[in-house]
Amino acid sequence: MSGDSSLLVEKLWRLKRRIDKGACPGVEFIHLNTLLREPAYRADVLRRVELSGTPELQALAKEIQLNDDGQPLMAKETTARFEAPEEPRNVQKSWLRRNSLIVFPVLAIGSTAVGFTAFEDRSVRVGSDILVDTTWESGKRYILERTIYVENSNLNIEPGVTVEGEHGSALVVTANSKLFSRGSADKPVVFTSAQTEGNRSRGDWGGVVLLGNAPVNQPEASIEGLPEGETRGAFGGTDAEDSCGVVEFTRIEFAGFEVYKDNELNGLTLGGCGSNTIVRNVQVHRSLDDGIEMFGGNVDLKNIVISGAGDDSIDWDWGWTGNVQFAVIQQHPDAGDNAFEGDNNGNDHEALPRSEPTFYNVTLVGGGNSQKKHRGMVLREGSGGHFHNMLIDSYAIEAIDTRDNVLSVVNRGRLTFGNNLLANLGHLGRVTQESGKDDDDFGFSEQAWMEEPKNNNIFRVETALFPNAKDLTNPVFMPRVQLRQMNATRPPQSEFFDESANFVGAVSPVSAQSWLDGWTDFPAN
Repeated sequence: MSGDSSLLVEKLWRLKRRIDKGACPGVEFIHLNTLLREPAYRADVLRRVELSGTPELQALAKEIQLNDDGQPLMAKETTARFEAPEEPRNVQKSWLRRNSLIVFPVLAIGSTAVGFTAFEDRSVRVGSDILVDTTWESGKRYILERTIYVENSNLNIEPGVTVEGEHGSALVVTANSKLFSRGSADKPVVFTSAQTEGNRSRGDWGGVVLLGNAPVNQPEASIEGLPEGETRGAFGGTDAEDSCGVVEFTRIEFAGFEVYKDNELNGLTLGGCGSNTIVRNVQVHRSLDDGIEMFGGNVDLKNIVISGAGDDSIDWDWGWTGNVQFAVIQQHPDAGDNAFEGDNNGNDHEALPRSEPTFYNVTLVGGGNSQKKHRGMVLREGSGGHFHNMLIDSYAIEAIDTRDNVLSVVNRGRLTFGNNLLANLGHLGRVTQESGKDDDDFGFSEQAWMEEPKNNNIFRVETALFPNAKDLTNPVFMPRVQLRQMNATRPPQSEFFDESANFVGAVSPVSAQSWLDGWTDFPAN
């Protein structure tokens, strides 16, 4: 796929997401794959947007029409898939492997339990589910041919391994299984697209899913992004100390795809992962949907980078109660929605356990007054949370938007927002006052709440970051504000938090080195 085609696909994805959110009355849902494959369907959608879409959506449709040559952007599925007769799950199958973009034969030779096919020594094709403890070795490249499930076993990935996902593929580690993706600063584990460098783009493959047995507030929880009725997507339980494994010094690039309406895979999805799960030094780059999404559980995150997410950067639902320290969110000027989107439970806002994560030392970098304007945080559906020592910069819409009965959550001490630095925001840092049908939080004033003296928040008209914080391929996130100008508070004493981080933002303003050095990367394609 050429660079122009990749950009067109991204714009069509944005069009689809906005239509799903009600930006074109009378058009309830657009299926992305059909939009890409069928020029006639695409032309009809654009015509309806011209008739009834919002002005912003109409402008996006015109951009698409200017670059659309009326050809399919994804090959139609015309080749049948041939499989061996049905056999027990632990027996290897052979088939002519086909996906929607490329047809190529695969001769299944090798381990009958895990379905690997090796060629050229260093490349290993993965076409069958992993049913026994398995190690992917340093120096090798593993290619996911489809959605691979790890069932009742452990997958260990050694430092320096590259895992490439073909179209339609993903890695799903089911409950009662574990992923140990242990990279290092000089040899990170990299999950990326199987497309050639220069031709990679958001949504080339599905992403990584970890499922566990920690509490969630949704009965019979099943992870989104998998086909309807797939029982291996079930998660949640009573073990708050459950472990989904270890993911450290790991990058996940160009992931995320839609299965059907409101059912997408993210870069990294964590469902019901408990406190013994370790997620640290992890970057999710250019995901088509959310960067990282938590569905319940109490997994903690440390040293996290989300760059260029197509939707929300960090999203949570169904009772997530984990901690986060040292996180950088960089939103691209042509993509993305909110840095944070926090929900408790859409069916029962008071469901327990309540979503109530705790954040310290976070840098949120918006796109400013760019093509795609962003909002720092959306908190709704009963979500609580505690947000401290955050640097929120260059959000053209606003820093925070609360919805539903947020006052009740605040009054019970379940939602706090203090010792944060808010800079270079839309409306000179002030939140738009809602009224009438736009008042979706029963008159709660976010601005008055943030400005309460006890919250110790600082508002700054000019940016608190250097210009290269918005560089898309070589960013630096050190703040330009001096330590004495920050109104930080010391993180709490615990085994998780670094109490010495008595500064605002994710990167120390006085250190020449950063925890991002060495293992992060920001490729354009």
